[in-house]
Amino acid sequence: MDNLTQRILTAIFGVPVLLFIFYYGDYYFLGFISLIVGLGSYEYFSLIQSKKINSNKIVGIIMCLILPVGAFFGYLFFIFIFTLVSVCTLFLSLKKQEISNTIEEAGSSFLGIVYIGWFLSHAVLIRNIHSSKMLPNYTEHALNLGFFWIVFVVACTFMNDTGAYFIGRYKGKHKLAPKISPAKTWEGTLSGILLSVVGALLVNLIFSHQISYNFALLSGAIIGVTSVIGDLIESMFKRSVSIKDSGGLLPGHGGILDRFDSLILVFPVMYYLILLYYSRGNISLF
Repeated sequence: MDNLTQRILTAIFGVPVLLFIFYYGDYYFLGFISLIVGLGSYEYFSLIQSKKINSNKIVGIIMCLILPVGAFFGYLFFIFIFTLVSVCTLFLSLKKQEISNTIEEAGSSFLGIVYIGWFLSHAVLIRNIHSSKMLPNYTEHALNLGFFWIVFVVACTFMNDTGAYFIGRYKGKHKLAPKISPAKTWEGTLSGILLSVVGALLVNLIFSHQISYNFALLSGAIIGVTSVIGDLIESMFKRSVSIKDSGGLLPGHGGILDRFDSLILVFPVMYYLILLYYSRGNISLF
């Protein structure tokens, strides 16, 4: 079975499951994101160890897994947990017998906690945006607001990835970043961003214009650009340890990081953009 067929089959079986989890949210969504964070952090710390960096994989994964739980109970608790995790990570460095590589080891661990745990946990904040204390004037949107936004963000990101993959594969000629991701082209990248914008307009239309037309356009474009950056960052990590895929869990996609690399950056960027949109009263710019 070729890579394209595997991708299509994964999508056919995966999308209905994702929509179920997105719709019901609550502990279903927390469990899903925790699973992604757990598997993603396992892949990340495995990459580190393959580079002969002595990092405690189990401790790193646990530190990452604590963060989605913190996000579930609100942003202020999320910040507190992140600060606590950061301090504990640095404290554990004091117990190392060999201190010559402390900066490299502690830095690699901290990067994993931020990159996997902190960034991905913003998905929980987006899904629970309806209950955010930071948006007291928008509680009338009730549970539909979080469902809309998580579908919006994920759909735009997947549209971007799909457009970039197919157009880049069949029409791409000009390399975007050959040293980091040899297969990525300007043609595929720009097509992916365009499809992300189209996806934003379609989701907003399906949900009866939850946001303004201008903000949908802006959000789609920002998601498209951020997705590309997220993809390149993950490719850079893999290139630094000379591997092609972070894992083999998802047929046709590689590992968890290979599939969710774009969303890792998109979630935090969109969370704060959403806060700006609502906290400023849907300002005229949007």
